[in-house]
Order: sequence, then structure tokens, then C-alpha cells
Amino acid sequence: MSDTNTTDLKIYSLVCTQFKRYLHFSTMPNPKGNPENLKNFTTEREEPLSTTISFRATEKMKEEVKSKEDPPEFCRRAIQEALDKDNNKD
Repeated sequence: MSDTNTTDLKIYSLVCTQFKRYLHFSTMPNPKGNPENLKNFTTEREEPLSTTISFRATEKMKEEVKSKEDPPEFCRRAIQEALDKDNNKD
């Protein structure tokens, strides 16, 4: 084996080792936790967002919603507008 091939093999081996370490540490949770997660969550909303809703939609609807700047807020506004519209009909 030539010196060039040996050098290339050593570099490749080093890169692989470093990448494995990166993957290990980048996916490993912090054992001390994240202090920011311990802070109390505050909101400026009249009512806090304390529950979730899950429903089925077409793939086209999903893609259109995901393309919005803030998909969750877009869905909340759309649902609230539909609820307000229904309440005004009564």
C-alpha cells in the first residue's frame, strides 16, 4: 500500500471516529436536564392552551397548513372563526 493510501485511510478512520462521537453526544440527553424547561410557562392569552386536538385531514390540506408561517396559530384562528360563525347563526 502506498503512503498516500495509508494517509487517506488514517484520515478516513479519524473522520469516522469523530462523526460517531458527534452522533453519540448530539443525540444523548443532558443528564442534568435543561434549566429553561424548569421555568414556569407564561402566556398573554385570555385562556391558556391546556389541551390538544387531533383530527384527520387530506394530504393536500396538511401540506397547505404546514406551508403557513405559524401552522398551529393558523389552525386555532380557523377553528375559532368557524365556531364564531356557527354561534352567530343560532
